[in-house]
Amino acid sequence: MKPILTCIALLCACTVHLSAQNLFPTAKNTYVKIDGGGVDLISPVTTGGWARGISFYTNQQPSIRAMAMGMFGSAEEVQRFYMAFGSSPYNSKLGLYILPNGNTGIGTIDPQAKLAVDGNILAKEVKVKTDITVPDYVFEPDYELPTLQYIESYVKEHKHLPEIPSAADIQRDGLDLAEMNLLLLKKVEEITLLLIEKEKVEKVMKADFERMKIEIEQLKTNK
Repeated sequence: MKPILTCIALLCACTVHLSAQNLFPTAKNTYVKIDGGGVDLISPVTTGGWARGISFYTNQQPSIRAMAMGMFGSAEEVQRFYMAFGSSPYNSKLGLYILPNGNTGIGTIDPQAKLAVDGNILAKEVKVKTDITVPDYVFEPDYELPTLQYIESYVKEHKHLPEIPSAADIQRDGLDLAEMNLLLLKKVEEITLLLIEKEKVEKVMKADFERMKIEIEQLKTNK
């Protein structure tokens, strides 16, 4: 939240055109300064929707609001804080919106999570902390490894791997990255164990084959 609060503080320090019940014009290169106080924006007495905040305009289009920040609500209910572009920034979806429960939306006015983004996210690193058990238990001696025959039968019937959500499930519920990564890790670990067992069987079969070759050669020699 620190970057958001810093941004708000910087915006409040800029030269602004205050639009509310009254108009306070300022000359060029003059500022509205507040020392030791603040600006209180009070919700109106109304049964309908309302917005209270600071609006920003450009010299090229002084009658059209470019962006604004403030509070939006209906009657006595505060619905969200907004800092966004557009002539109706409180619902334009062109900025940042914070609900009273702390949910924050970027590009969405109704975030259903602590951070909801309606668009792409570009990051150098993403770390997911989770309480989901990491599937190292697959390597425990008492773990029951699924057989390839069982997996084949399951895939034929369900059209996806056991424990992995189906395409319909993901389309309906979305994709939980932490859960999916751990499920895929579990499948990789299971496949690794199956390959290890397969290699052991192949080594035994190869040894048996070599022994049979020797025995056949001996039989030929004894003739």
